[in-house]
Amino acid sequence: MGEDYQFLMGLISNIGFPIVAFLLIFYKFDKSLGLLAEAVNNNTHAVQLLLQKENQNK
Repeated sequence: MGEDYQFLMGLISNIGFPIVAFLLIFYKFDKSLGLLAEAVNNNTHAVQLLLQKENQNK
């Protein structure tokens, strides 16, 4: 934890707080966006399977 803190403080000192804050938020958002895309793909696949099953029963 101490190394992470020192690393962040070094980044803030060298390139500035707004840039570091933007990069951290972008990194977190990018990871969340990937998880959201995976969830949507899983739901799309599940709906497709349900529709196929429904069409087979007709």
